[in-house]
Amino acid sequence: MDFLVERPPREVLNRAETHLWLRGFRASLSERTETTALFARTHATRKGFLKGLPSAFVGAPTPVQKIRLLASEAGEGRTRLTVLEWRQGEGPNGWAHVEAELERWVVEELGGTRWPL
Repeated sequence: MDFLVERPPREVLNRAETHLWLRGFRASLSERTETTALFARTHATRKGFLKGLPSAFVGAPTPVQKIRLLASEAGEGRTRLTVLEWRQGEGPNGWAHVEAELERWVVEELGGTRWPL
């Protein structure tokens, strides 16, 4: 997804970091630059020790959801914000709606518009 936002890239990434942190994502400090940021959240199933033991031997992957934000200058104090999202494993149902929720947030809170490719 690409958006055009009437704010500088640094402000867009800072506000996005706060927004995603409030939704359970953690920022990867090693992946953070002036124009990119990577966020991830994992879903840990809460089972008793004996119920979780078989899945530990099977080696089922821990569900992970990652979002990478790319912010680039679009001229006149505007930013082109690109949102890339990918998942590993089956997470909770709420994960399916993160793209739509991010689009709503960019449009309503940041005043952005969808950038058609």
